[in-house]
Amino acid sequence: MAGMNPAHILCCGEAVMDLVPQADTSDALLPVVGGAAVNCAVALSRLEVPVGFVGVLSTDAMGQRMSEHLRREEVDVSLARRSDRPSSLAIAQVKPGGIHFDLYDENSAGRSLTPDQLPVLSETVKALIFGGISLVHAPAADAFERLMACAKDRLTWLDLNIRPSVIRDAESYRARLRRLIRRASIIKVSDEDLAWFGPLPDLRPDQLMLHTRGADGVEARMGNWRHRTPAPKVTVQDTVGAGDTFNAGVLASLAHADMLGPIAEIDKPTLAQAIAYGVRAASYSVSYPGAHAPTRKDIE
Repeated sequence: MAGMNPAHILCCGEAVMDLVPQADTSDALLPVVGGAAVNCAVALSRLEVPVGFVGVLSTDAMGQRMSEHLRREEVDVSLARRSDRPSSLAIAQVKPGGIHFDLYDENSAGRSLTPDQLPVLSETVKALIFGGISLVHAPAADAFERLMACAKDRLTWLDLNIRPSVIRDAESYRARLRRLIRRASIIKVSDEDLAWFGPLPDLRPDQLMLHTRGADGVEARMGNWRHRTPAPKVTVQDTVGAGDTFNAGVLASLAHADMLGPIAEIDKPTLAQAIAYGVRAASYSVSYPGAHAPTRKDIE
């Protein structure tokens, strides 16, 4: 978009068109732009952080719609690739315990990214975030793993965000996540992630682990530092995109403090403030249907 500031944070991963039930009928489905990387990018933009999307957008009708959505939300898509393969599609079902998505992703545009198609990282990029289904299937998973390696001294965030229904080779996927965990500056996990993955590898003293516990808030650990952030009591409409919005909130707070750098160099009060900001952003999101990210004004 003309006049857009160079991206400080790159959200790397999938774009998915979610088909969700209409509120007024059990039959009709409403198309809603989603995917972990897209949700996080939109949330960061609304929190006034220059952000870009790295992934593949289809040239089909759904891909065009997703591209237009990102542009309207002032997310830089100049580093995104285009493909004539179909967009990824997720159909939502309301089940006891929450919304379940059936993903249709075979031969999709999102899976098609190859390591030789990766963008060159400009000096304006201070942080990159990875995670979700984009790390499951090659060649895209190989490309994103390579991109994290290319990030060098930049802040890198890994959200495990494991979706067991799309995993075909569990051991290969676990091995990839272990490699990425060793590289990442920040590792974010949920109870569901740990139930599938098992215990995390030992982390270095300069790595931050964020364990989101839903209504029980967030537990943070880095070296000998331990911190717990409670979650405010809210009426939950649904939790779609809540983790992505939390990620964006933490990164946005660090960006606003001009602290998008090595985690070990960030003072603990600033880290605690950033985690609390992420919790506020996520709590706002779950108070509305869908991945409803707040603006900066909404939570400050």
